[in-house]
Amino acid sequence: MDIRAAYIETIKNRINDRTGAQKASVTDVVINVYGKPYNTAVTLYSLLKESGQWIDKIYFIEERKQPHDAEFDFIKEAFANKLVCYTPKLWLWVRPFRNRWVFEWQAFRKSVRYQWGWEQTNKDFLFITHNDVLYRKDLVGEMLSSAGDNIGIGPVGQCWNCSAHFAGLCTPDTYTNYRPNYTDLKALMKQHPGSREKDYGDVPTKDRPWPLPECRLNEWTALINMKVARSVTMPAGNAVPFGAFFGLDIGTRWFNDVLNMGYSVKNFDITGRADHAWAGSVRSGHAALLKEEEYHFSERVAREYLESELAQKGI
Repeated sequence: MDIRAAYIETIKNRINDRTGAQKASVTDVVINVYGKPYNTAVTLYSLLKESGQWIDKIYFIEERKQPHDAEFDFIKEAFANKLVCYTPKLWLWVRPFRNRWVFEWQAFRKSVRYQWGWEQTNKDFLFITHNDVLYRKDLVGEMLSSAGDNIGIGPVGQCWNCSAHFAGLCTPDTYTNYRPNYTDLKALMKQHPGSREKDYGDVPTKDRPWPLPECRLNEWTALINMKVARSVTMPAGNAVPFGAFFGLDIGTRWFNDVLNMGYSVKNFDITGRADHAWAGSVRSGHAALLKEEEYHFSERVAREYLESELAQKGI
């Protein structure tokens, strides 16, 4: 089987079958791609299969630098006019930045993960996805129906690193209820040290100890309510860009900013609906970018998945 040719034909047929339904689409998608072409292909394939009726444009941000000679021409051909492609001017990787003024520089800001799609979309909702997710159910539809007036919805927290989680004081569903002051939080961290406590630096601060440092709307599957978020996030508002590595991790400062403005983010369990880093042996998407053997392993698994799906006449 010529897997790339089969992928192109299958995706084009699926898009053509749903052309009339696109009038009802209410969300755009933004995806940053750094390597992993077969994982990326599975992500968009499965997302279209399960949630295509909700989706209009897909903002496809291809990082300026790519590992292992990765190229995505077959994906671009498959999705044709549905993809809006962009290559940022700068390669930021996952380096932290601690000054808000850098995001006022347009070339820098639009090189931040997801930001170009964020500023381009005119939809009421924007679905953010990693390029190594396997969608098993209509996650977009479920999130849309559950979003309410929250600024965002998706899996909340990096609880596996968090002192409050170790102490049994906080969960993704109750994170709004546990609001320690700075002194109590520092004592908790000393009693139950998290695995990344040495990286916290000035997070948390005395005037903003909540939300906790590890708390964020996880970027691998998140639905943003742009009716709310657009006006309060840079460049229109004061919150740093969603994908900014500002503070502890990507998305933690945006989460901190919008919650301290009084907005709410709803936790949504994606278990059984979507699997992040599903093709890797260690279930860590970032690990595959750091270890060549893991990278090629996950790409091989993703390719085999596509071959199996397309052999069954795909979607």
